[in-house]
Amino acid sequence: MKIGIDKIGFYVPRFFLDMTSLAKARNQDVNKYKVGIGQHKMAVISPSEDIVTMALEAANSILNEKDKASIDTILFATETAIDYSKAAGNYVHRMLGLQHNIRILELKQACYAATGSLQLAIDYVRMQPDKKVLVLSSDVAWYGFNTPGESTQGAGAIAMLISANPRLAEVHKGQFTTEELPDFYRPSYQEVPTVDGHLSIRCYKDMLKRVDPNKSYLYTCFHMPFANMAVKANKVFSNPISQDMIKVVKAFTQEVGNIYNGSLFLSLISVLSLAKEPLENETIGMFSYGSGAIGEFFSLTIQKDYEKVFDKTKALSHLDSRDEIDFKTYVEYMTFYKDKEVTHQYIASDFKAHKDNNFVLEQMVQGHRIYKKVSE
Repeated sequence: MKIGIDKIGFYVPRFFLDMTSLAKARNQDVNKYKVGIGQHKMAVISPSEDIVTMALEAANSILNEKDKASIDTILFATETAIDYSKAAGNYVHRMLGLQHNIRILELKQACYAATGSLQLAIDYVRMQPDKKVLVLSSDVAWYGFNTPGESTQGAGAIAMLISANPRLAEVHKGQFTTEELPDFYRPSYQEVPTVDGHLSIRCYKDMLKRVDPNKSYLYTCFHMPFANMAVKANKVFSNPISQDMIKVVKAFTQEVGNIYNGSLFLSLISVLSLAKEPLENETIGMFSYGSGAIGEFFSLTIQKDYEKVFDKTKALSHLDSRDEIDFKTYVEYMTFYKDKEVTHQYIASDFKAHKDNNFVLEQMVQGHRIYKKVSE
């Protein structure tokens, strides 16, 4: 019995900052960003959004009423949680109008938790093939203003519907490895992570070497904290893919930045959207890395009629229809974000949601978040 991804969708904020604007403001050569780390744009979260609204947008883009009725588990992967006790998936459950007999869990392991959630979901569906699991990842990569990590920032969400007899991709068992490492962490009292970038890259490469399957793939997708991490990873991979393929693998990340848990799957969406070759029955390699650290290599086989459940035109349009903001607005939005995440009260009356958004964070009352659906 095949188990895997029946549908996949994504969402990134409707606003972006061009790296040229950031380079000018920080008095840096723009090639440091566009060539050095491969970033062209940074997705910037607006004041009416958070990890819940982004997850809602991603899920809403793929689910119909029949899907909703068959979901009995939600796994929400994030490393930018909004609550130490309440799972963000509880808000998603209510706003999507899902049935009450659903399990909801929030999972954390740096950028790996979405992959871990996917594998747990597959094992669950294998035992109960009539059920479906909604796997969500949603994160805001925020390192602070004028920091080494600022140019890699981004935000976004991924939604995957896991089922038996999937129409998009069958997921195969992976190889994984774990070792406690101090490359990236954020204690509860810190607003932003502590990052040793050079160590993290070394750890990433080491984990990839440990789980390298020594097989060749037309495409191998990589977790990317910045777009050119795919280039670095490909160089140590036993069967590197071509430079033309790497351009496809990293294309969406170049336009968005780091989205933590969703990064690997944004790379998959990039391949599904931009590959010139037929992908039916093609097996794609997938390397997931989460600092701290864990690495897993698995593969998935694209199904014959995948284009019936994946609209590449819609995916490309989502990126192309975003609005550029200037550096001043970027500072305003991210200042609002960091202040909002440590406040008990919030009302969105001073900010009008983007015309294409379906969900907004309307207010916070004593820390409890209230969301609103703004379009039907």
